[in-house]
Amino acid sequence: MTHPIFKKLSFCIASIVAGWISAFAMNPTSFWPCIFVGLSALYWLYSKTSSAGQAFGAGFFFAIGYFTTGLWWIGNALLVEGNDFAWVWPISVIGLPALLAFFTATYLALARMSANPKSFSGFCAFALFLTFSEWARGHAFTGFPWNLYGYVWADYLPIAQAAFYIGAYGLTFVTIMLAALAGFLFVSSNPLPNKIIAAGVALLVLAGMYAGGQMRLNAHETEYDIRNGLIVVQPNIPQDMKWDPIETQNNFLKIVSLSKGSIFADPQPENIFIVWPETAISPSVYMVNENMQRMNELLSSYTKSHLFLITGVLRRLASDEPKFANSVMLLGNDMRMLDVYDKYHLVPFGEFIPFQQWIPLKPVAAFKGFERGKGASTISHAGIPAFSPLICYEVIFPGNVVATEEKRPRWIVNVTNDGWYGDSAGPYQHFAQTRMRAIEEGIPVVRSANTGISGVFDAYGRTVESAGIFEEAAIVTTLPLPARETPTKVPLYWQVFLLFFSVFCILNLLKSKTYQ
Repeated sequence: MTHPIFKKLSFCIASIVAGWISAFAMNPTSFWPCIFVGLSALYWLYSKTSSAGQAFGAGFFFAIGYFTTGLWWIGNALLVEGNDFAWVWPISVIGLPALLAFFTATYLALARMSANPKSFSGFCAFALFLTFSEWARGHAFTGFPWNLYGYVWADYLPIAQAAFYIGAYGLTFVTIMLAALAGFLFVSSNPLPNKIIAAGVALLVLAGMYAGGQMRLNAHETEYDIRNGLIVVQPNIPQDMKWDPIETQNNFLKIVSLSKGSIFADPQPENIFIVWPETAISPSVYMVNENMQRMNELLSSYTKSHLFLITGVLRRLASDEPKFANSVMLLGNDMRMLDVYDKYHLVPFGEFIPFQQWIPLKPVAAFKGFERGKGASTISHAGIPAFSPLICYEVIFPGNVVATEEKRPRWIVNVTNDGWYGDSAGPYQHFAQTRMRAIEEGIPVVRSANTGISGVFDAYGRTVESAGIFEEAAIVTTLPLPARETPTKVPLYWQVFLLFFSVFCILNLLKSKTYQ
């Protein structure tokens, strides 16, 4: 007879392994069958629970395996030479996955309270509540919607096209339904013909998504706005040299040098946009007159076009005490600042410390973070296509990358510095999620990353141009056009309402129809 402790331990380990397998469906491995194996295994384990508490445990340990495997690279940022917060490394590598796991665990417990896992209503509850757990972790506190289950399709463009119609969370729901179905059919006592029909329907749905997405791609080749040229700079400055006082000047000269001399085919574009990465300019740069002169020479060097610089800036704010913002500036060829955007989604423990005033530690008390911006914004200026600026991981937030109350942008500019994370999974996952925003919003995305991966996506997620990790490059291309269709998405609060409404309707409808 198996000892109860051994049974519990085996259950926990099996849940962790299921999460570990699922994580390999994400970039950089991007092997989508792993999510089918992992979520089906989770459903099998979930079906063996007899209480909400046990379901909580299954969800928690599954998420521990999933998030530690998918997010281990975050700790790399704390190991860069000179970082005073290396002591936070265990919190980021273990504590963050544990915190995120509470979302998965809590909603699986609620699903278990709603219906029997061996019934069809129980399967629907599992998929709906697990989807809502993803939505919740993407919005609670500062939100962190990284590696949503729907992102397994980021490298499979035909299926990823569904995000244009149903959004990232809708695609996540469909993915969970398809991926966990094998687990449900395994534990269900439905007749074999019914199981075969259910599996056949799932295959038809997956095939239909692929076919529909491929038809959309075939019907819409990449089109370019030849009036607007792009020079996307990736300087590849190592993180331990980026803020070195001795190297700061050389870093700036390198960026300027990469921005010069690009040649566009005739007819020459009316506008040329040079895009520099996050914090490419800092006070130690723009306080030096010679540097401003070099920028002026650069911006006046392309005589056949109107030149604009879109750059990340570490911006000192006008105040009595030193305050800074992580910003994006639009500069004209006369060096005049045309517009500025301040980052809104700040990184916890990197750009601000939550509950800082209540943490009695000297390094925490001394930490000076960034001032928070006002939210998504559209930069619109006469004669140029309006764009939405996003800094670093702001691009991962579905439905929150363009300002809904302003003029709809024609493109997104994402400036970032992934140099903190080295050649880990992080930059590849970040790049994949940037692609999903292009598909979801139906507008091209231009991405400048310090050490990579930089690139230009068209409105359907196709990579027009890219520069790999640790490459020194200047991408020269023209701006792709937006999709001809405009995405029609249900407003956020209606999404929440409809999700809950669907849960209760389905469960009430099937309450008396439990299939054993």
